[in-house]
Amino acid sequence: MRFKVLVLLALLFPVGTIAQENKGIRFDKSMSWEEVVKKATRENKYIFMDVMATWCGPCQAMAQAVFPNEEVGNFFNEHFVCVKLQLNKTANDDEYVKAWYQEAEKIQKTYKIQSVPTLLFFNSKGEIVHSMSGATNNAGAFIELGKNALDEKQQLYTRLRAFEAGERDVEFLYDLSIDFAMRRDGVNAMKVANVFWQTITPEERVLEKGIRYANDFMSGTRDETFRFFLEHPEEVDAVLGEGSAKKKVVGLIEREMVLPLVNDSARMPEWDGIYNDLCVKYPSLEKNFKEMVSNRKMYYAQRYRKDDLYLEALLELIPIYGEQENGTLARSYAHQLGKKAQNREQRNIALKWLKEKLDEKDAVGMAYYAEILFLSGQKKEGRKYIDLAVKSMGQGDFVYTEVKRIKEEYAN
Repeated sequence: MRFKVLVLLALLFPVGTIAQENKGIRFDKSMSWEEVVKKATRENKYIFMDVMATWCGPCQAMAQAVFPNEEVGNFFNEHFVCVKLQLNKTANDDEYVKAWYQEAEKIQKTYKIQSVPTLLFFNSKGEIVHSMSGATNNAGAFIELGKNALDEKQQLYTRLRAFEAGERDVEFLYDLSIDFAMRRDGVNAMKVANVFWQTITPEERVLEKGIRYANDFMSGTRDETFRFFLEHPEEVDAVLGEGSAKKKVVGLIEREMVLPLVNDSARMPEWDGIYNDLCVKYPSLEKNFKEMVSNRKMYYAQRYRKDDLYLEALLELIPIYGEQENGTLARSYAHQLGKKAQNREQRNIALKWLKEKLDEKDAVGMAYYAEILFLSGQKKEGRKYIDLAVKSMGQGDFVYTEVKRIKEEYAN
């Protein structure tokens, strides 16, 4: 009889399957977080929690390639009570998953989990000490993560608590801010980064390492690094390239102070008011604000089909890009102005800029100039320039299409 039972078990549960399951991580089946913490306390172990979802490919990849690994199992089973927490709900959920529904929602909210998998590590008291967002298919790297979670000098949230208690060693702050940034925890990364920036000396800030750090840790206009970029554009540009400082600060100002007003579709933005307010607050960026506000005006006009506003924005932008020697944009906007012009004055402005930006090697530019000449009634001049455009036309579908369109529409 005993032999028959063993044979039946072997048929129902192949030996290879049992061995494979025993080799890897043994996930605990306690029905509550309280039970898990009690078990961890009793066994003097840390807690590892795999926060996952059934639809998540990387989660399933780790479950198949990493968790069953024998070396991984040996390490994690020795040091951790291991828990699998499913965030989503399905019709196939068993009693264990259902028992954790409420706790799963609480953990997701408490630790601001925005992606899966997220790997959480707790001490035996249930206090968060370490985490990582994202998956790894490398068993060695996963074990190394577990070792860091056991080391108080490496534990992310243990170090955060030390920071909140007043730890201000420069290298400590630098490493902690980098670690939070790598885990995509922007709130804590910036909290530490701003203190780090206040802690280092003015001489250290203008070094290449300091400038690159400031560039990486700048999320808004209230950051200390933002003020540095605003006040030290030459030093920043020497490291990151010409115009980098202004591009960064103007982008943040636009995101915080302009886009919320422009994206309000219920009412027309006060364009002059926006521009004047920005200039009062940041007078050194007046020219940049003119370009930025005019661009936003143009996009707004296109979105809501306000032709008069669109022409107004073009009239502002063409000289800005023309004076910057940005030939392509100046040419494109002048061409649009010429096509949509509501009077001769506007069309003459378009012709002026198109002529100024003419290049004998630029077939499209000459074709655009020809088109506005035709629309202005200057057919002879129009034919002259469309013929020149055809002669100078090189390779490229866009060039061929535009030159051909203008020639067929006006010159044939």
